[in-house]
Amino acid sequence: MALHDLSICNFGPREVRTMIFLRLLSFLIAIVIPVVPPLVLSDVSTRGMPGWPVLGGLFGLSLISGTFLYIALLAPRMRRSIALRALGGLLLMLPAAVGGVVLWTRSEEEMLWSGGLLLAASVLMFISFVFPAIPDRRQRPMRKRDRQEPALP
Repeated sequence: MALHDLSICNFGPREVRTMIFLRLLSFLIAIVIPVVPPLVLSDVSTRGMPGWPVLGGLFGLSLISGTFLYIALLAPRMRRSIALRALGGLLLMLPAAVGGVVLWTRSEEEMLWSGGLLLAASVLMFISFVFPAIPDRRQRPMRKRDRQEPALP
């Protein structure tokens, strides 16, 4: 959705800029997630890894990256749709849980930083796009019309 979609809503200019910034941040996170683990793990001298764990790791990375991409693409529509907001909340639980598990189980500095940043970004996106459950009303609900003429038999 473009800038004109956000400006029609009941947001002021400051809120529109904040939403655009958060959507761009979500795009950046979605792009950085698949790139950072190979950079962090490049120092490890491993000869070869079994195929299924690597495939599972790539699937997990793409799912987490897709979560942030979903938030970035559908953020304006999430204000109006309860189903999209619920799906966004469910999808954001995955990176938050992964970040929490990494913080709980790992002791390496790089893993702690990446887990903490993933958890912080997930909570920020949840608070910004999913939690405000205020429906976006562009116009008042119409009231029932009064009948002008009696109904025909």
